[in-house]
Amino acid sequence: MPTPSTARPEWTIPIDPALQAELERHVLVTSWDKLLGMVDTVYNWGRRSALWPLGFGLACCAIEMICTASSRFDIARFGAEVFRGSPRQADVMIVSGTVTKTMMPMIARLYDQMPEPKYVISMGACASGGGPFKEGYNVVSGIDKYLPVDVYVPGCPPTPQALLHGLITLQRKIDGEKLDIPAIGRKGNTPWYDPDANRDVPVPVLGPDLIDVRTLELTAERTAAGLTEAREATLPRPALIPAPRPEVPEAEEAADGQAESAAAPSGRAMSKIELIRAKSRGEAVPEGAAATAAKKAPARPSRKARVAPSRPTLVWLGDDGLKDLAGRLDSEFGEGTATVVRAALLVPAGKLLDVSSFLRDRNPIRYDYLASLQGVHYEDCIELTYHLDSTASPGSLIQLRVRAAEAEGEGEVPSVIGVWPGADFQEREAYDMMGVRFSGHPNLTRILMWEGFAYYPLRKDFLEPYYEGPAKVFPSRIEEGRGQHHRAEEFNPFGSNVKIPKGFRGWDGLDPAADAKGFGQMPRGTGVDVQELDTEQFVLSMGPQHPSTHGVFRMNLRVDGETVVGLKPVMGYMHRNHEKIGERNTFLMNFPFTDRLDYFTSMLNNHGYALAVEQLMGDDAKVPERAEHIRVIMAELNRVASHMWSIGFLLNDLGAFFTPALYAIEERELILDLFEWAAGSRMMCNYFRFGGVAFDLPPGWVDRCSAIVNDRLGRKIDELDALLSENEILKDRSRGIGVLSREQAIAFSTAGPVLRASGVPYDIRRAAPYSIYDRFEFDVVTATGGDVYDRYHVRLREMRESVRILGQALRALPEGPILPGKKSYQIKVPAGEAYSRVENAKGELGYYIVADGGPTAYRYHVRSPSFINLTALEAMCLGHTVADVVGILGSLDIVLGEVDR
Repeated sequence: MPTPSTARPEWTIPIDPALQAELERHVLVTSWDKLLGMVDTVYNWGRRSALWPLGFGLACCAIEMICTASSRFDIARFGAEVFRGSPRQADVMIVSGTVTKTMMPMIARLYDQMPEPKYVISMGACASGGGPFKEGYNVVSGIDKYLPVDVYVPGCPPTPQALLHGLITLQRKIDGEKLDIPAIGRKGNTPWYDPDANRDVPVPVLGPDLIDVRTLELTAERTAAGLTEAREATLPRPALIPAPRPEVPEAEEAADGQAESAAAPSGRAMSKIELIRAKSRGEAVPEGAAATAAKKAPARPSRKARVAPSRPTLVWLGDDGLKDLAGRLDSEFGEGTATVVRAALLVPAGKLLDVSSFLRDRNPIRYDYLASLQGVHYEDCIELTYHLDSTASPGSLIQLRVRAAEAEGEGEVPSVIGVWPGADFQEREAYDMMGVRFSGHPNLTRILMWEGFAYYPLRKDFLEPYYEGPAKVFPSRIEEGRGQHHRAEEFNPFGSNVKIPKGFRGWDGLDPAADAKGFGQMPRGTGVDVQELDTEQFVLSMGPQHPSTHGVFRMNLRVDGETVVGLKPVMGYMHRNHEKIGERNTFLMNFPFTDRLDYFTSMLNNHGYALAVEQLMGDDAKVPERAEHIRVIMAELNRVASHMWSIGFLLNDLGAFFTPALYAIEERELILDLFEWAAGSRMMCNYFRFGGVAFDLPPGWVDRCSAIVNDRLGRKIDELDALLSENEILKDRSRGIGVLSREQAIAFSTAGPVLRASGVPYDIRRAAPYSIYDRFEFDVVTATGGDVYDRYHVRLREMRESVRILGQALRALPEGPILPGKKSYQIKVPAGEAYSRVENAKGELGYYIVADGGPTAYRYHVRSPSFINLTALEAMCLGHTVADVVGILGSLDIVLGEVDR
């Protein structure tokens, strides 16, 4: 008789009872329910041990995220070293830095392309809530406004250790996940296997502002009701000041003052005793007189506001030279062509092109270099200021003023691109921020904001969505406002950082698929002769999340086969409103914001800003000798750290994936240790102060620094040189690629290693010496080829010169104070204007400040070398391949925090 078989429901084949008994005795050591229950443990272990982050970063935090891959921190210990370039291969999005409105649609698209299961880590204060940039008009107040966040990592920026702790937290969260197992009737807690769950995020729209399509109807309703305009009508507005006028002799000014006093005796307010007498006689008292009389009269006449000496910068042409130049221009183009106004030449807009051509081509000092261009909104005009220097006679800087109509959208001046091509992006920025049009500009479109944005944000009459008052400290933040503190969202009619004009009617035309940022930036063919197969040209968009664009930067390429025949940079994806915030902050508050421009060079950034305000303060901020030496030491250490990173990641771009970068990161980490020891922070040092530095060097710091400078850095630079400079692959990928001639480098206003690699020996430390650089022996490093290789090699050799300066500064470091007086948290800056220039690692970093005698800057502008160097990018890339474009961009060494500000 055959043995009866038993069919278990979970098995599909009959089992002999004897075999079943043996299996249950020796193999099936657990129940089927328990076995299925173990799936969670195995599945979660696999997921937690092989996290694949999406390889893109936003701002400062991204640098610390990259550092976790170095041997010092070793993210591989947590199974997360496989950074993926495509969202379709990634399961973790690390939102590392400021989320801007411009970038938010891109982030939403990336998230929607990631496969399930997917996780989001919000890294840093900016990603989590806007951080120090929350009040900015282009900033999203936290990524969780749009994406579900699994882990928040605090810090600004968080250290690499903090991000690793965030990964551990995410791993613990994954350990708690349970899958659906219908066989045992168990419901899990993972939404991605639920067919009814939709985890995709609606892509927001770039219209007059960033518009969340989930609340579109409510937004339209509140816009039509004019709630924004009603709120702004109750707010105090920034005061406008008149544009500078020609200086009036003191005698004339005194006579004018006496005439004004004599002309208005009847307008004098009644004193308190006069008011009492008038009331006792039953006479009529003018309305408001009681309140006026109640105010205490000043004990003595108020002193005239302090005014800083008139000079555009520390090293310039000089008063006599400027007067001679004004006379030369008047004789050339007619009386009134050039008027000296506060150490600058005021030129009529109609004569700007003639004057510009003369200054460049026929003046004895050939002003061939446009250092900086910016706009200022005054009550009677928009003033454009141009800072010009000569590469043949450096240190002869002059400033031009040109004025346009003040009314929004009505100002217009001629474009000077035909004279100085480096004006291209700077004019577009002035148009984007101030609304001034430049007639003759070949591509006058918005550059930091997007086409369709409703406002010109650096005009004084533009109030941000989170605006509270014209200057900090806001009333709700001080003692009188105790108990009144509130979140900005509570008073904004939309409950978020949004502002839309009441008259907007284009709601039906809003399209989440539209490319508002790249629209109008499609390159046209430029006549490059392609001697290959007959192919059709097409446009390729590279970025803004591409791993090789050095941040959220985009290039629209027109290619013929593999050959680039047109290129348009698209920037602004990290525009954090640095300058608008800088005009709200007190002068001292701006130091930590300068850290976040080029976040590789916070010490150098601090130095430039300190010099601008010190120029206005004069002897009140005279820097002691010890502080001067400390400043130079910190600046040159920062230069070495920046160049190390630049070289490491240039090799990354050329194909030597990450190994050279790891070598470079190791040296940079040693320098960051010194910064953290002295300033308390690795990257955002906030170390300089007006008149000195914040803290003295701690005991043992100088010995440690000397050991690194004397015993290590030189050897490591030699090691990089030996491994890279004669490498055949490096030379093949960089020699003759991205050539920028000497004439082009000057015309495009390039600076730093980019300019010097084209044979121009222009270094601000020598051309216009600042601090105590004139005391040190060092060479200005140049090359002649102007290609990718020369830009690499100039940086390598410049590190050696920095080591020379460091050795001299450390040996000469004196004892003494680090500030000219007591540490102060509020300073008085005289009225005036100043343009400071320092040689940053990327080139000339300039700060232009207009002060009106108050506690904040009336105008605050940053001349960004990374931004202006990009003006030459298309010219460098034409005729090369797409692969070469990556290396050419890497050789510019841009940092998006400084590009977009």
